[in-house]
Amino acid sequence: MPFDTSTPLRARVGDPSSEVLEAYRGSGATGVGPHKLSDAEWKQVDMAIAALPRRHRDILQRHLRRISFVEASAGAGNALTSRVAADCGTALFDLTLRAGLFQESLSGFLTGKEAGLFKDDGSGTTVRIEAGEMPAIPYILLHESTHIVDGVLGLSVRDVFREGVWAKEGGRALAPALAANPVATIAWRGGARRPIHEAASLYAGLRATPFVSLYASVAPGEDLAELVAWQQLASRWHVRPAIVVRGADGKIQLRYAPLDTPAIRARMNRVATLLRTAD
Repeated sequence: MPFDTSTPLRARVGDPSSEVLEAYRGSGATGVGPHKLSDAEWKQVDMAIAALPRRHRDILQRHLRRISFVEASAGAGNALTSRVAADCGTALFDLTLRAGLFQESLSGFLTGKEAGLFKDDGSGTTVRIEAGEMPAIPYILLHESTHIVDGVLGLSVRDVFREGVWAKEGGRALAPALAANPVATIAWRGGARRPIHEAASLYAGLRATPFVSLYASVAPGEDLAELVAWQQLASRWHVRPAIVVRGADGKIQLRYAPLDTPAIRARMNRVATLLRTAD
C-alpha cells in the first residue's frame, strides 16, 4: 500500500515486522513476539506522542511507517529504530519498543541501563539515576524519534554540533581533548565493565565532558538524542536527573546533576535552535 502521510501517528501502531522479531531473537532475547497494548498502555503511548516536540511530530508524520511493541526478555535491547526500504521517494523508518518498558519508571530504567557499565566487586557501592517516578516510555519514544529526526535532517553530522566533542574526521571517535577521559573506554564504547567502586571517579570524568550522560558518548547520534531527551525532561516535565553514587555505608560519594553545568546548558540550547530552524 502507498505510504499515507496523513495517517495519525497513533494509527501507525502495529505488529513488528519479521525482520525486527528476528533481530531481537538474534540479540539473545527470549519469548520474542508481538505485544498487544492494554488500555493503560495506550494511555502511556498517547501521552508520549502528545509530548513530542512539534518538530518531531512533523517529521514522524512524514517519515514514520510503524510503531511496534515487542515481547522480549530484558537485556536484549530496549528499542530499535530502523530505516526501511520504500518506493515512495522518501526515507521511512520503523520504531520498535520492548513492551516491558511500560512497567518501568524513568529512574528505574536509567538506573538499570547504567548498571551494564559495572561489575560487582563486593564494595557495596551503588549507582542510581534519580529522575522521579514518571513512566519511562515518553523519554524512550523521544530519544528514539530523535534518531529519525537526525536521519532526515542530518543534525548530528553538522560541525556546529560536533566541534570540540567528536573528531573532525567523522565517525564515533572523540575529540582529542576527550580521548584520555575515562568516558572514552566505558563498556558501551568497547571497553571492559568497571568494578563498581570506580563509579565515582568515572562520573567525575563525565563531569569534565560536554556529555549529558555516559550513553551520549557512544556516538554522535546518541549524543544528540540524549541532549534532546534531557532538555525536554527539564523543560516539559520539570525533571532534572541526577547521578548518585553511594558507598556501602549509604553515604553519598558523588552527586552530579548534568543539567546544572554551563557547557551542557549551552549545548542543549544549540540543539533546540537547530531543531526549530533546520529545513
